[in-house]
Amino acid sequence: MTVYYSISAPAKLNLNLFVKDKSESGLHFLESDICFLELFDEIYLKFSQNDTFYQNKENSFLIDPKKNLILQAINQFRFYTNWDKKFEIYLDKNIPIGSGLGGGSADAAATLVLLRTLFNKDKKNNKIPISKILQIGSELGSDVPSCIISKDLRLSGYGKEIKRKKFPSNYYFLIIYPNVELSTKSVFQHYSDFKNLNYKSKKMFFENVIIHNSLLLSATSLAPKIKDVLVNLKKIPNIVAYGMTGSGSTCFGIIKSLKDIPNLVKFFNNKYFIWFGQKADFNLNRVSFSKVLEIKF
Repeated sequence: MTVYYSISAPAKLNLNLFVKDKSESGLHFLESDICFLELFDEIYLKFSQNDTFYQNKENSFLIDPKKNLILQAINQFRFYTNWDKKFEIYLDKNIPIGSGLGGGSADAAATLVLLRTLFNKDKKNNKIPISKILQIGSELGSDVPSCIISKDLRLSGYGKEIKRKKFPSNYYFLIIYPNVELSTKSVFQHYSDFKNLNYKSKKMFFENVIIHNSLLLSATSLAPKIKDVLVNLKKIPNIVAYGMTGSGSTCFGIIKSLKDIPNLVKFFNNKYFIWFGQKADFNLNRVSFSKVLEIKF
């Protein structure tokens, strides 16, 4: 029996994403309403003599064991705290890679939350505030601070301007990843080719939240399967709204009742990654002391 500290790293869903003008630094200003799903990676840490990284090989989504945001988060945390602890790291990855669901950022964010908990337990007279890990997170990626908070949020600027929001919770989300990994950098590079096109579509709302994604045409040009998914989502009876999250390629549908799920899933014939469930707000105290009986390295 191996004992670990563990934490969940929930997937981020962009209900909308508005890309604004570039700044002098070349970065785009963004506005986005986001929520977090009950689809999450699970990260396990235990103190060790050296840093070692393992993954659940039964999952189809595997990251680079030597270069990833979990290890970067640990190294950045050490740099700012001079805490010299080493860890055995185990990742159970359920969020598709390069899917627009923020899996890498979620992993980095959850790692920082877990490290802060362990550090504050060890250094009771020198505790680290949340503001510090938000600062560290912002250096790892623009999505990391929001993933640290992991609640309904409104983002603006470069993702660092974060406001608390509250979106309806009595709905279900169907997540469809068409097995196409997209580079966020590539999608933004192609965005300039499409930003002036007059893309006409009927406005959709999730109650009072507009569903829109400025990167849709760019992402679809790189991954035509996105259009096929959206076309099929449009056909589904009783669907409230549908769209693409982040820089793609994952699409989502919002429904009111689980009884509609069979009708939804049948359109996709199990050829894509499919998940359905609800959104949730996640707490910073979600670290648990886990007894993991069977870990397959």
